[in-house]
Amino acid sequence: MVDIVISEFMHKNAVADLSRDFEVLYEPTLGMDPPGLTKVIRQAKALLIRDRTVVDIPLLAKAADLRVIGQIGAVSDNIDLLGCEARGVSIVRSPDMMADAIGEYVIASAMILVRGAFFSARDVMAGKWPRGHLVGREIGGRTLGLVGLDFGARAAATRARALGMRVIAWDPFLKPTHPAWSDIERVEFEPLLAEADVVSVHLPARPEFIGKLGTTALSRLKSGAVLISVGGGGIVDEAAVANMLSIDRLRGAAFDGFETEPLTFEAGSIFAAVPNLLLTPRIADLTLESHHRSSAAIVAKVRGALNL
Repeated sequence: MVDIVISEFMHKNAVADLSRDFEVLYEPTLGMDPPGLTKVIRQAKALLIRDRTVVDIPLLAKAADLRVIGQIGAVSDNIDLLGCEARGVSIVRSPDMMADAIGEYVIASAMILVRGAFFSARDVMAGKWPRGHLVGREIGGRTLGLVGLDFGARAAATRARALGMRVIAWDPFLKPTHPAWSDIERVEFEPLLAEADVVSVHLPARPEFIGKLGTTALSRLKSGAVLISVGGGGIVDEAAVANMLSIDRLRGAAFDGFETEPLTFEAGSIFAAVPNLLLTPRIADLTLESHHRSSAAIVAKVRGALNL
């Protein structure tokens, strides 16, 4: 009898911790095999996932003994929250454990794209010396605009201020009295787009946010702005951004999330030959350190939910 199913990758120390007191099935690719997951979930008390395992009504219907779902890493939209609530299944997460990794990703991407000097390796190796084309810009004194003020965005804000940046943000969830606004300037969505030199998108892939940064919104960005997307896929119009980069309307862009995931050859073809572009496969929140922290935090919360 399996007590805990872990269907995506987790730190080995966390798996060992749970295995001391529970019968644990750890199969890191099981989340991409719904029929296989359905077969082993029947008597499990806990399911530990990331963002690839879909927890929907059919799966929940097979998991009669399920008491808790632990989501490792950043919050995603792959869990039917109402379905879990109706069946008394609690959900525990640890998004704050990933904040530093996301904050560093945002600032590193911003510095690379604003400076614009780090895509020249081939020319330099070929004996060219393109100094005149690589006179970049400094990030200090510029404005970082955060679309969504989650834990990762707040970590990026801390680092941006240390570099001498002004930080502004828009978030539809946080009340004006939330302590996060104590050192971040609260603005509306459209003024943020117009004022920011670097726009970093942190919104979840909820229906009301899909297409939020479409052609109309993107047209409000400063000429020469940098766009970074670490939120849900489909929030930013990828084709529009690719076109704006191609015509030098934007200075650079970084995408860590996409409308189609994993990104297919066809979906990715819109980025072919686009300059000043960084593409990564959902790793903004993933470092060795954050992996360890988040796994350990989820183990503690799952133990608490199972009263052990």
